[in-house]
Amino acid sequence: MTPLDFSSAVSRSRPFPCFTVPQVMSEELEEALLAWFETEAPWRLTVMDFYEQYEFDFRHVNLPVDLKPLFSEESLNELRRLLGALLGATLKPEIEITAHKLTRSQKIRIHNDARPDGETHRFLIQLNRGWNEANGGMLMLFRGPDVESLDDVIVPTSRSAFGFEISAASYHAVSQVYQSDRYTLVFSFYADRS
Repeated sequence: MTPLDFSSAVSRSRPFPCFTVPQVMSEELEEALLAWFETEAPWRLTVMDFYEQYEFDFRHVNLPVDLKPLFSEESLNELRRLLGALLGATLKPEIEITAHKLTRSQKIRIHNDARPDGETHRFLIQLNRGWNEANGGMLMLFRGPDVESLDDVIVPTSRSAFGFEISAASYHAVSQVYQSDRYTLVFSFYADRS
């Protein structure tokens, strides 16, 4: 049984196969993650051609005890099953887990994450303290690689989630952050095409 709640998930096919969940976790789990992110998580600045953000990989992290249930084998297997069901995919057992932090003035330009032999599906959980539109950092979905193809804007409300199929069509970006820190827990999956 996963500590995540997918009961209010809403699927859509436009501009690419994806779904949203307004509140995917409890306030207690949200607070435990935020407390760890703000004090002890091993953030490292990463600068790439289309983004600059702080991030870390969970493979080499010593988790606090109260966070371990979220990352247990049972929880991750259930997450893989639910994500696959919502996006119509069979997913391999391999899951990559990272965390991202965007601070003031940082943003992520339009991209689609598609690469040969790369991840095929992704699940994002947004975490922050009382995010609103004035903070910036909006998740933007596009029909193509140009700004003019903007299709939807999603406010990264804390405890909300977004899952999507990675493809040549999955263009998205994050607008500039103007204030506060914007955290995202990222689970990446690979389709089982055997």
